[in-house]
Amino acid sequence: MSKDWHSGHFCCWQCDASLTGLRYVLREEHPFCVKCFEQIHANVCEECTKPIGIDSKDLAYKEKHWHETCFLCHTCKKSLVDQQFGSKNERIYCADCYDVEFASHCDGCGEIFKA
Repeated sequence: MSKDWHSGHFCCWQCDASLTGLRYVLREEHPFCVKCFEQIHANVCEECTKPIGIDSKDLAYKEKHWHETCFLCHTCKKSLVDQQFGSKNERIYCADCYDVEFASHCDGCGEIFKA
């Protein structure tokens, strides 16, 4: 921000609460208190439907967002953080569950062709 403020005038763009000495977030050159920023601008987690706060990791895939603890395989609920995963029908799966659910099977032995 390339502006100068008296301490009494440095306020949240939304609720007008003083930000002097407090944490704040800049959005499009406007300061917001943490509470207002999270209510208005935070992404919503696909799994728990709660806002992803400024102190949480926001994991995103195809314009959907998750908390780090909510980024789980749809079938087995294993964490997908730093793991390979696949998606089908708007859901995410670990590699093993994706193969079991969607991979082709050999007509001779019935085993899965791994992705």
